[in-house]
Amino acid sequence: MIFEVFVAVLATWQIIEIWHHSLLFANLRARTELWENKLGEILGCPFCLSPWVALLSTSVLLLPTWLYITGWNIVILRVIWYAFAISRLANISNDLAHKVSRTPKPFEDFPTDHDWSSQEDLEE
Repeated sequence: MIFEVFVAVLATWQIIEIWHHSLLFANLRARTELWENKLGEILGCPFCLSPWVALLSTSVLLLPTWLYITGWNIVILRVIWYAFAISRLANISNDLAHKVSRTPKPFEDFPTDHDWSSQEDLEE
């Protein structure tokens, strides 16, 4: 059960991050910010939205086990939530190891002090 709670925490965090920071939902986010009701307030505030996403995560991951609910729809939902959790864990790992695991930029070691545009170099 502790593992499921850990997965729910990571999945909730990732869903909130995707909603508030990805370009995928930018247009929808912009529209919901114009709503002058409680739902607009909740969707515009990550802290306000997180308990509701956590409730959804708990429902997806823990309730089926507690209530002995089975079926393909439950399996699919759990796989999606595990994918969110794994994605968040990968993002955390990338943030922690960013300085030591960066891909070098192309031509990073290429000398740049020579003026390659001079006519003399082209004639040789």
